[in-house]
Amino acid sequence: MWPAGAPTYRRGMTGFQLDAGARLALDVALGTAGACGDDRCGTADLLFGIVAPAEADRAELLALFALDSLRVERAVGTVRGVEPVERGRVFRDPPLTPRAQIALDSPSRSGSERRTVFDVLAVSLQDPRSGAATVLRRLGVKVGEVRRLAELGASDLARAEVDDLIQALDRRGERHLAWWGPSIDGTVARVGLPNDRALVVARSETAVASIENVVAGPDGFGFSLNLVSCGDWMLSPVWAPPEDLVPGLGVSHRLDPDVVTCDLRFSDGTLLSNRYPSSRWRSDPPERGALVPLGTRSVVDDRNDRRLPARRSDTAEWWVWPLPPPGEVTFVIEWRSEALRGSAALDTEAITRPATALRHRT
Repeated sequence: MWPAGAPTYRRGMTGFQLDAGARLALDVALGTAGACGDDRCGTADLLFGIVAPAEADRAELLALFALDSLRVERAVGTVRGVEPVERGRVFRDPPLTPRAQIALDSPSRSGSERRTVFDVLAVSLQDPRSGAATVLRRLGVKVGEVRRLAELGASDLARAEVDDLIQALDRRGERHLAWWGPSIDGTVARVGLPNDRALVVARSETAVASIENVVAGPDGFGFSLNLVSCGDWMLSPVWAPPEDLVPGLGVSHRLDPDVVTCDLRFSDGTLLSNRYPSSRWRSDPPERGALVPLGTRSVVDDRNDRRLPARRSDTAEWWVWPLPPPGEVTFVIEWRSEALRGSAALDTEAITRPATALRHRT
């Protein structure tokens, strides 16, 4: 099945000297290529293997280029034209392409015996014809900048050096796109809610959910979803569904009982939801709009009385792009672990009227 003489790799039996992060990237790359039915595992697969499990500093650096697993996987599939094969099939690891083998076998830039993901990425992008470079160009990313970033990262930077690098590369403040959320120096106007009170969406025996602090900007609007306890909670609220990575089939999001789902339904049929997270810093506008998470906070008041349950208040803030169409926007909230579900509607004129006034001001 595989070409004669092609370099092969079996997980746990490798001559490559890789650290834990690079080994994981290779495992993901091989699993993805095999699940897609590809006859080789190349640098494009290695790029996906690096991006998909990224955490902490690496995730922060990749976010500067809007590189997330969904965008990269789509681009890899488009460039190679490989379709995922059916579930349940048993796969074997495909052989590595010569470029991928070189990327995994080149000396570490830090002098370490083990190569890091930055070492692998830097070598993968040295040849502008490589699959990894082709995928980045497809995504509108400058290959040279990512390669330089990888070369610096491979030098084993200290935390302060990472912070300086992020600050130097971060252009998000220079060109702010409307679907990223409110700009740092932007102006918003308060939106009046009915009776000047929080909009209660749902109640259960242990929790109340309400929409508060609604503001309008020239291109969108923001709101807070507040959960207040009126009894002990079984689980703390989770505002983003956990990801499950299925090689070759992409990322799925798991709606566990502790996940609070927030759906916004508009009069034209548009649905925005935190059930389907997407990259905030994408360069292309979302087709149906964006529900952008801005932050969360949690406050616990133990009341200094053991006879009473602690009172909790958990809040998530979101930004919605674009402005809603005429009619109503309906907020639908569900939190299964506390048997909480309900909906409430708001006339969108309360949002678009101050937004229009802001646009006329600028």
